[in-house]
Amino acid sequence: MTQIEIVLLALLYEEDRYGYEIESVIEERKMRNWTKIGFSSIYNSLKNLEKKGLIGSRYEEEYGSPARKVYFVNDTVKESVRETIKKILNSPERVYSEFSIGLAFSHFLTKEEVYECLIKYRESLEKRRKTILQSYSEQPVVQNIIHIKALFIYPLKLIEAEVEWINDLLNEIKEEKHDY
Repeated sequence: MTQIEIVLLALLYEEDRYGYEIESVIEERKMRNWTKIGFSSIYNSLKNLEKKGLIGSRYEEEYGSPARKVYFVNDTVKESVRETIKKILNSPERVYSEFSIGLAFSHFLTKEEVYECLIKYRESLEKRRKTILQSYSEQPVVQNIIHIKALFIYPLKLIEAEVEWINDLLNEIKEEKHDY
């Protein structure tokens, strides 16, 4: 199951929602700070989940508006959603990244090129850190909800550790006498 499918199932587990409402919740909760969910991928994934029989839908009419398609999690799937969340929380899988591939083959670059790339990477991490802090400070209500607070603090701690690691690596590269 993809990340977006898990997120959609969990959001529908909370309550029945229509597509645009799901997008609004994703925006409101700043979920794009920690997962990649494009607007169009929401509808494609909802369609796939419905084809797989994991969710259902119905049309609801609201006075003065056209009928909207409302999605819901099938009761038989709710325990599966809970088990998936447990699995994710208690056995984190290794995250593979393109950055690791870049490191593995950085010997193709000069020492100066690697140094410059790491500086830019660190700058992007610091920019991401500022964005997360700003999002967090804009929502004082959520700062007291432990699982929401964790969604902000966890990436901040990871960024902090990664910046420290990059700084150490930059110092090593700087001290090296020969080409990278």
